[in-house]
Amino acid sequence: MRRWIANVVVNVAARVVDKTFSYAVPDDWEIHRLLGSRVLVPFANRKLVGYVQSLTPVDVSPPGVSTVELKPLLEMLDSLPLLTPDLLALAEFISYRYAATRLQSIETMLPSLLRGMPRQKGKDSGAKAYPVLVRSASLSELQQALSSARANAHWLKKILADLMVDEEIALAKWAITPSHSSVQQLLERGLAQMQWREKPRLQAFYEELALSSKTSTKSLPELTSAQQRTLAQLSQALAVKESKTFVLHGVTGSGKTEVYLRFIEQIVKAGGGAIVLVPEIALTPQMVEKFVSRFGSKVALLHSGLSDGERRDEWMRLRRGEACIAVGARSAIFAPVANLRLVVIDEEHEPTYKQEESPRYDTRQVALERARLCQAIVLLGSATPSLYAMNLAETGKARMLSLPQRANGRPLPTAQIIDMREELRNGHTSILSRALQEALTETLARREQTILFLNRRGYASFLLCRHCGEGVECPRCSIHLTLHRQGQTGGFRLTCHYCGYSTPAPERCPACAEVAMRPYGLGTQQVEDTLKELFPTARILRMDVDSTRRKGAHKDLLDKFMHQEADLLIGTQMIAKGLDFPNVTLVGVLNADSLLMVPDYRSEERTFQLLTQVAGRAGRAEKPGSVLIQTYRPEHHTIVAAARHDYNAFYQYERYQRLQYRYPPFCEIAAFLASHQEERYAKGAAERFFRELMRHPAPDGVVVLPASPAGLLRVEDRYRYQVVVKYPEWNNVRDWIIQAFDTVYERMRKIQGVCILDVSAGRIG
Repeated sequence: MRRWIANVVVNVAARVVDKTFSYAVPDDWEIHRLLGSRVLVPFANRKLVGYVQSLTPVDVSPPGVSTVELKPLLEMLDSLPLLTPDLLALAEFISYRYAATRLQSIETMLPSLLRGMPRQKGKDSGAKAYPVLVRSASLSELQQALSSARANAHWLKKILADLMVDEEIALAKWAITPSHSSVQQLLERGLAQMQWREKPRLQAFYEELALSSKTSTKSLPELTSAQQRTLAQLSQALAVKESKTFVLHGVTGSGKTEVYLRFIEQIVKAGGGAIVLVPEIALTPQMVEKFVSRFGSKVALLHSGLSDGERRDEWMRLRRGEACIAVGARSAIFAPVANLRLVVIDEEHEPTYKQEESPRYDTRQVALERARLCQAIVLLGSATPSLYAMNLAETGKARMLSLPQRANGRPLPTAQIIDMREELRNGHTSILSRALQEALTETLARREQTILFLNRRGYASFLLCRHCGEGVECPRCSIHLTLHRQGQTGGFRLTCHYCGYSTPAPERCPACAEVAMRPYGLGTQQVEDTLKELFPTARILRMDVDSTRRKGAHKDLLDKFMHQEADLLIGTQMIAKGLDFPNVTLVGVLNADSLLMVPDYRSEERTFQLLTQVAGRAGRAEKPGSVLIQTYRPEHHTIVAAARHDYNAFYQYERYQRLQYRYPPFCEIAAFLASHQEERYAKGAAERFFRELMRHPAPDGVVVLPASPAGLLRVEDRYRYQVVVKYPEWNNVRDWIIQAFDTVYERMRKIQGVCILDVSAGRIG
């Protein structure tokens, strides 16, 4: 009998134990169940949970490992390995690529209820179970039992007849329990077995959607010629099992989702699986229903709106092969889909595809690696492809696909730029321009709907004293507090959007005690109040983080707007994408300049993308749409390009700027961030990291920016300093950066400081 060594990642968070530990596998263990499973191991006089990363035969054990000295594994904790070989390999990639520990890389893949020690029986360890009868005899044996049954054995005959048709039947079908005499008789005679199946918490949701799709009279939409060409190219790539990447550039309303659905249908029919990633903000009930109504229980949902138990259920349905399509947000890239053939990243330009907690991975890069491991296709879809995606195509690492027109043949909405400087010069001080007010009046008269976009929640950006000029800052963060209204009739509070600190809004200035506090800046609550004054009979909804905190509130608001129970929808970027309302003919963008003022090298790209996406909500059906963009910088190239729907003009300008100043995608950025309650320690750690880097010659093409305060110096009572490194390729700088980081990390840990290394940083500071 061949003996094995298990290489285990032990559940200890410290970086000093970031390695695998070798244990002897007991001879009587089923080796095929071990790889990727949780195990109980002896570790430093304790019993800890670990994850089996790899298995090595004893005769080829690693150098320096004596099998005689190895401690044995104590217990196998999973009946089915949690992590498949491709996910284990992907965990290694994440650990290397993003400077994360092995434990972080593994546990980020798993739902919280599947991490660490399994839950004890009697606690919520997962889904509810229900009993099923499984046929365990041949059809002839069942027929013989049926023929010899007594005339009055009605239940026995019914169950036998059903088992001859279906191999497995839930007892709920007959409304009986496992103790029923007929069931016990079948078990005793060996004609059937009793087994338990888990009932997903979302089963009722799936059944409801499946029922609605069956009763719906809608037929599948006819594909445009561009959709047909795109689908043909994807189908051709699918015929050859190798990793390929495509960038699908389709204008808003061009039918990208229908292409995804048709392509996935081909894959599922061929026995394959797919992962569809959608930004959390765009994972609307509309989007979910499109997939579930088309594929039913083959779909598993994975997103933050689910409870821990629901997420665990969905993940296990995929792992057991009961579902083959994962639809979810960023972390769904780790879904255990069998025979993975496709990864779709919809709205691939969205910044939320970058994880901001360790491991700080870029979902697009992880998707490319997983596709390489599984020989799958990656499809990056967007109306405004990121410079990252376009660079993949330009360097030959991806192929471009195009959907240049709306699927229904309707034109893109006409866009008008409103110069708010001119409004002020003419004495018009309202937050809504005269042109927008007129357009709103006309749209309401036609009983059509309007979406107003403002990317700032709350009532106002801040309070300022008009006597002494002081504002009200957060006592824990280096930022002014945002003014919020409490309910429709309540008072006002000042709130920090970083740490959550909140306090009643003062009538008198805290600095000079004068009654001179005035709100400045614009928030969605203030827009709502203004609209109610101007249009008192209009039905108004507001959608932002504050109005959608309650579970289900997001869906309720969208359902009301879809069923035309409201005329106006005001919102932040939550309303900018993933929504399709046929009766929306007007979109207004308030304060477009605020998007450009963010101190981020990607602010112009983000502005163009958001303006294009929100404009695309107008005129998606038969009625024409129009967009009004209010701005104090009407000549800015980003706003002009968005109004003209001219992606190429914007892309060429932005590409030139990034190339000139060496920003991604023409380099990568690693950001070191040190934080401490005392500023001197945070600053000292950043300076030490810079010095550690400079002790050794920098690799070719590397630029290191010295220590500096982060964009927000203080957050949650901790001061923050940073060092930024620009580099051409991670492989060339990894050891150099990690060595410096580990040195500073250990020193900071001893004084309760925190050090973060963000590789492929999406933002700086």
